[in-house]
Amino acid sequence: MCTSFLASLLAVVLAGPAGAAATDPAAAPADGERQKLEAQIAREMGGATPGAEAPAPAPAPSAGGAAPWTRLLVLPDISAVGSFAAAWDGYDVGQLSPREGPQGPAGKPTFLFQELELGLQAVIDPYFRADAFISFTPDGVSVEEAYLTTLSLPGGLQVKAGQFYAPFGRLNQLHPHTWDFLDAPLARGRLLATETLGGPGADLLWLTPLPWFAELQLAAQTTDPYDGGEGRLTGTARLQQWFTLAEPLTLGVGLSAARRDEGAGAFRDLGNLDLFLKFRPLAGRAYLAFQGELYTRKFRGDAPAAIPPEAAFQGDGRDGTGGYAQLTWRQNTWLGYGLRYDRAPAAGDSAPGTEQRWSVVGNWFPSEFSRLALQVAHDQRPGGADGWESILHLEFIMGAHGAHPF
Repeated sequence: MCTSFLASLLAVVLAGPAGAAATDPAAAPADGERQKLEAQIAREMGGATPGAEAPAPAPAPSAGGAAPWTRLLVLPDISAVGSFAAAWDGYDVGQLSPREGPQGPAGKPTFLFQELELGLQAVIDPYFRADAFISFTPDGVSVEEAYLTTLSLPGGLQVKAGQFYAPFGRLNQLHPHTWDFLDAPLARGRLLATETLGGPGADLLWLTPLPWFAELQLAAQTTDPYDGGEGRLTGTARLQQWFTLAEPLTLGVGLSAARRDEGAGAFRDLGNLDLFLKFRPLAGRAYLAFQGELYTRKFRGDAPAAIPPEAAFQGDGRDGTGGYAQLTWRQNTWLGYGLRYDRAPAAGDSAPGTEQRWSVVGNWFPSEFSRLALQVAHDQRPGGADGWESILHLEFIMGAHGAHPF
């Protein structure tokens, strides 16, 4: 009865303007047409056909095995993030300060297509969630991440398996469109990896029963820091802790360590300390945040057989330390600003020593789905060869893009 009544009501609504049939008999549909509409709606809803003595047989499955609208329910969340830039450099970055990120020839403004990131995310079943991110760049197409994450393990445990970024430090796990600045800190590229340390493997996370929020991660992956060298086994451990210092004040402290097999009895040891302090009043969108990371790298045992020539950006010394510190202020919903200091081993044709860099950025967010930013930096290299850089950045997000780690 309920299905027949609902089908009749939907048939009247779909047949013409609301209320027309009730006030103007001429506007009501013909009896035959109305009965056809009611019968069609009843079949689609799985109920009995109005006026029939016996329930109508269930509709035959469609080609996809289900009704069209039910197939929509199993589609993953699909999103795309596009990034474009215009860069101007006052010196030859490729020779004097090689690194990843938007850059152009000395003294010539250059327009750049950076990346289109396609995201596919969905809960597969009660046991797993799947996330896949495919990167389209001028260099080609690659899978940034593609992994399964468990949803229902006991004891505060969670397992992730597939292709993913190593849980090393803070910035290494974040996609570029979530960064406050428009390029990576120098130390991350010089001491950790060309772009991002990651690869296929498995990750075990344990949410400890401590009185404060504390997570311990252990990962085993095959990594290729130089993006062109040889993939080798890498083990990573990370302890991430969060403390609520006051109602609007949160502190995050992370410790990371990794060891990569370099072959012939040699190992690459990596260490990281990261801090994140955020002050955000409950009212409004404004906040103030401090973020910093310290990187260290040391080779153990015999020297690695050969570091590829394309790894020149890693600096002259095999061992080294470096880091960055940044302060960001989100003024309101639409405007944000940042100041960052970088320190890392010099690279390329620069004189041996330490390279330092100051960067300022201004962000305008027309909405939650677009961003226009301008970054200006002053680079101080050994020997007094200083230079200026500027980047104008445009970014947009389409679709349902799931949140990245906080």
